Amino acid sequence: MYPGVPGETTRVVATRHEEKRAENEATFREANEQIRAAERRLEPPLERVPYLCECDDVRCYEPVRLTAAEYERIREDGATFLIVPGHSTDGDVVAEHDGYLVVRKQDRGGEVARVLDPRKEGV
Repeated sequence: MYPGVPGETTRVVATRHEEKRAENEATFREANEQIRAAERRLEPPLERVPYLCECDDVRCYEPVRLTAAEYERIREDGATFLIVPGHSTDGDVVAEHDGYLVVRKQDRGGEVARVLDPRKEGV
């Protein structure tokens, strides 16, 4: 596992393809966390907010409109990601919704995803 120092960002260097894909998805998750933080400040709040697909293609910027509750359900597990159907990922589909999938990274990719989760304890 990757020990982290509270208050510091933990960086995981990918040594395998699975890990690199998880890192790419985590990059989009980080951007979505910033979108969520901005959304919390909106008055009145938007019903649906455009979040980014969190697939492992670093060139993908396809939006998916979610409610705050939908986004929060995805964020409950540090190994789950929001993916547009048909987009590239190395994970198991755990939920299908209108316009998006929830994918859980397994094995080494899941470990990397959880380490890079901005909501993990102690960060």
